[in-house]
Amino acid sequence: MWHVDFVKILIANICVCTSLYMFFPALPGAGLMPESGLVGVGVSVLAFCAGMCLPAPFCSYWLDRYRRKSVALWALFGLVGVTSLWGGGLSGWEVYGVRLAQGAFYGMFQIAVGSTLLLDLSDTRRRTEAAHVYYWFTRFALVLGLSAGWILSVYYGPRLFAGVAVGLLLCAGVFLWAVRVPFRAPLEPSWCTLDRFWLPRGFRIFLPLCGVCLAAGMMMARYREVDFYLFLAVGFWLALGLHRSLLRDRLQGEILLGYVCLAGAALWSWLQDGTGGGYWSTAMLLGCGLGFVTSRYLLSYIRICEHCERGTAQTSYLLGWDMGLWAGYAGASALWGQGDGGDTYYIIGGLFLVTGLFHGVAVRPWYARNKRK
Repeated sequence: MWHVDFVKILIANICVCTSLYMFFPALPGAGLMPESGLVGVGVSVLAFCAGMCLPAPFCSYWLDRYRRKSVALWALFGLVGVTSLWGGGLSGWEVYGVRLAQGAFYGMFQIAVGSTLLLDLSDTRRRTEAAHVYYWFTRFALVLGLSAGWILSVYYGPRLFAGVAVGLLLCAGVFLWAVRVPFRAPLEPSWCTLDRFWLPRGFRIFLPLCGVCLAAGMMMARYREVDFYLFLAVGFWLALGLHRSLLRDRLQGEILLGYVCLAGAALWSWLQDGTGGGYWSTAMLLGCGLGFVTSRYLLSYIRICEHCERGTAQTSYLLGWDMGLWAGYAGASALWGQGDGGDTYYIIGGLFLVTGLFHGVAVRPWYARNKRK
């Protein structure tokens, strides 16, 4: 059984990720952006991704200098403040400033919780399993965020949208406040360091991970129906079930199967052209492929790191996941919104093909030589 504090952290992360992922469908075409074209959405995404990176080199020092839970709570309260600004309406450069701040506080939260507290509160022998549980629920939070964001922003307007987003963050604060964190001796790291932020050795894994998430985000932007998001969750569940029952010890085989599912989703989406009832099979294939590939890249990250680098590896994985999804979803939304998305299917298929080939040629043999556990 998992420790009760682990469950609290898990629920807090689900609430935070759902709140942030609500902005996926809301920003491009639901009235939250003063300029919903390619430039406006693109700059907004760049600001969010830059915000994730700006405070990250200092987080390791803050987590040692101050209480770990306090850093996470301050990041969460910062998210509450900047997210509540969407309810009053934003214009011009205010949008980009708010997105930059959202990215910064979100990055701090994930480093403090997903790369620090999660490890500190997990049994040493179950830390890999804890990371898998944590990030599997992050994938399901993506489905919840997409569904809630589309419904609230389109049918109820920005005020209720911001209210629900802030409410989820406050719920996360309640659960995080209740977590009991044991004392840890200070480590005295440098005030600016890549520790808990970026694992240079994992760059070969980061490239295909980010590429897969980029193409997946572009596919999600094509379909704006709650049914599609629900079948995406079904695909995630199928991938999780097959992993636990048949593919647990077949890392490379599961990645290969994932790329086959992703290619199948891209081909079927192109044949259907986003119309008809076949979108459910596209969603299930996309969910299966994304679940297979990204979960195995997380394990690959963990297996190439030293014992003290596990938190750094998990943050690097999160950067590839979030940056790829945000860039893909926003870019494709802008293209399809302007009627220029006809060639996007070829871009999606090309990305899946190139990342799959890159994995087979450059990542698989390198991983076999460098894995440590």
